[in-house]
Amino acid sequence: TRLLKLLPSINENFADGKKPGRKGLAKRVGVNCKQSVSKLRKIAKNSSGEKQRMAHWCANMKAGKKE
Repeated sequence: TRLLKLLPSINENFADGKKPGRKGLAKRVGVNCKQSVSKLRKIAKNSSGEKQRMAHWCANMKAGKKE
């Protein structure tokens, strides 16, 4: 019971500095990963920087998905 009294006082320490409820990177840069692979490739082609990288990543993850 003593341990249970100590648990609420423990603060989470996330190594990456993120808070648990923070949006994912794709959502923060404005890429919807639920779109089709071809739409994601089009977004990647017409974007630059982090948005382009995340669109490519999402498209690659969807393309490799087994259904």
